[in-house]
Parts: sequence; C-alpha cells; structure tokens
Amino acid sequence: MTRMMAFANQKGGVGKTATALGLASAIVELGGQVLLVDADQQGNLTSGLGIELTEGQLTTFDMLRETREGVAADVVVASPWEGVDVIPADDQLAAIEVDGSSDLVFRMQAAFEGLDISAYSAVIFDCPPNLGRVLYSVLIAADGVVAITEPTIDGVRGVGRLDQTIRSVAKRGNPKLVLDKIVVNRRRTTKEHQWREAELRQAYGDVVATTVIPELAARQDAHSEQVPIHKFSRGKALTLQRAYRDLVNELPLTIGALT
Repeated sequence: MTRMMAFANQKGGVGKTATALGLASAIVELGGQVLLVDADQQGNLTSGLGIELTEGQLTTFDMLRETREGVAADVVVASPWEGVDVIPADDQLAAIEVDGSSDLVFRMQAAFEGLDISAYSAVIFDCPPNLGRVLYSVLIAADGVVAITEPTIDGVRGVGRLDQTIRSVAKRGNPKLVLDKIVVNRRRTTKEHQWREAELRQAYGDVVATTVIPELAARQDAHSEQVPIHKFSRGKALTLQRAYRDLVNELPLTIGALT
C-alpha cells in the first residue's frame, strides 16, 4: 500500500527538501516510483527537480483553493527525473496561510480522496518549516511523518515541537498519523553534533533512524545541477547514494527491489 509521508521539522534549513529528493532518487533506483508534493512556498523541491513553472500552470496553491475531491489528479505533472512525478509550488502558496476558510486544513486530504495512487511506492510531502495551516493540511492527509533534523539544539527542539503537533493532530483530526522516523541529517564529526544525536536517541530510541545522512558537498553539487544523487558521480556521491538507500530500508515502504 502506498504510504503518504510528510517530511517536516518546525525549524527551517535542516535539509528537508534535499532529503526528500535523495530518498526519491533512491526509491527510483530500487525500482519504484514516487509522487513528490511541494508544500513549501519557497518551491525548492520544484526547482530542485529542474522544473520551471509556466504561466497558468497549476500548483499546490491551486489545489488547496479547491474543495473538490480528487483534484490532485489535475495538478500532478511528470518531472524531468525518471520515475518521479510532482505537484509543484511557488510563492503563491503563502496566500493559503491567510485563507480564512474553516475547511482549509482538510483540503489536502480531499485533494487525494478517491485517487488511485497504487503506482507509487510513496507520496512524499515537502512541508513548510512552520506550524501553519498548510502543514496542518498535510498532516491531516498523511499516514506518517519523517522528521528531518540537524543534530543541533534548535533542530532537536524543532523535532520536539513537531512531535507534539503530530500527537495533537492524531487526537483531533487524523488518528492514523504517526511519527515514522527521525532522520539525523548533515551530521559532522563535532562534539556538538555527537551530543545532540545522542540526546535524540536517548529520547526517541528506535524511532531515530540508524542511517545518518552526512554533510557532504556532493549533495549540494547534485542539487545545483538538478540531477538525482544516484545519477551523480563526483565527490563522495557514492556515500550519499548508500545512505539514502539504507534509509529507504528503514521506512515503512514496499518497493520492487525490496519486496
């Protein structure tokens, strides 16, 4: 069954988008297909796939303005990356946060209602780094959350706030929602990073992924060239390729080569 996962942290700059792209690359490498949903007004996921929006192209903003069930089907487009489709976004999405409609937080769920998403191994939402209405809308629709964090004090606090939000949404709007994994990202060999990672593991146990994504220039280089990390060969790309593939194995996904 296709899992819908929100990649989130209530602190920005922790590498949510890069991790979503890296995981999508790994899933395709393993024989699966992915639908990425850009739910961040910065649109970095969209641009990271090499997509330039054209005038009149539908985006996440248009999807969340609708109340019609299944409207997501009208917004999905194929990306330049093989095996990856996307619902793109741009800065128009910021306007949704001030939309006063009482049903707004349920519109993402409605957008996917009745759709056959079985062709995808995963639907991955790249979430905004704030506790706003767009994030709530994603959490109402998602099956699980993957919390992405740097091993810093602000990143760890962001995970804590996100965990509280997940518990609140599970009680009041989406009882199936769980914290799938916490992924330590951009780790360096400093005492601060070692301490904060240990802090996370003590607090959350096995929910913290064994796989750690290291801070390597190859990731930014691949992102700048808008290519999947598994198609990138310079620097220490192989280390990142292995890390993202290992991470796939830790998530509740069923993918061709893993079955």
